[in-house]
Amino acid sequence: MIGGRGVMAVLGGLAALLLVIAVVSGWQGANRLRGQGEGIGEAEEAARLFVEAYGSFDFREPAAYRERLLSLSTGAVYEAIAAAQVDPTALGQQQTIATETVAVRVTAFSDDEATASATTEQTRRAVDPASGQLREQRLRQHVTCRLVRVDGRWLVAEFRLMSEEPLQSAGK
Repeated sequence: MIGGRGVMAVLGGLAALLLVIAVVSGWQGANRLRGQGEGIGEAEEAARLFVEAYGSFDFREPAAYRERLLSLSTGAVYEAIAAAQVDPTALGQQQTIATETVAVRVTAFSDDEATASATTEQTRRAVDPASGQLREQRLRQHVTCRLVRVDGRWLVAEFRLMSEEPLQSAGK
């Protein structure tokens, strides 16, 4: 019977030690994240700027669209934007797209890389080629960005549209 108590005491001591380690580790992690708060905020802002720039277009200023994106990107995203051309249909249909960020959150963070998820609301307007009437579409989009720090600035290195769904009009 005494041997059983000794095993229980050892197991109880081990459990207490594991609890102390978990508490200390959680406290250190919270302090580390609190210390990185400014960096996380900068990464969130960079993701927001890119998502809004990528999702906003005005047929009257097609070159400005490309330049904005180039200044906010790096790597494969930068190369793809540099090689891309504006679709002539967008110009012919007098397309405008306005995107506003509803929420952005960094989901992974280190000193030189971050991942952010963003939710946006987008309004697309274009002249319908068949009727000549202005048409409008409102969407909610969910996007993910991988950012890297280059010369002290957060730039988007990967961008993925995860989903988009129509928004209901206020009158419906």
